[in-house]
Amino acid sequence: MPSKFYVVQKSGVPAVWQSDPQRILRLLKQKIGFTVISDTPSDTRADALIKLRQLFPGARPTKSN
Repeated sequence: MPSKFYVVQKSGVPAVWQSDPQRILRLLKQKIGFTVISDTPSDTRADALIKLRQLFPGARPTKSN
């Protein structure tokens, strides 16, 4: 299954993660404190960054997972 891009945050700091849809829940459990912000994953990193900028104006994303 192809990877998707997810907008996540921890303590108000956003990030874009690339993950297989079945693996994202395991990643969230491993990296305590992170939550998925967007209801639907993006197919491309560019689309995920657009979502991130809409949800967090002026924020700079952290490095991808």
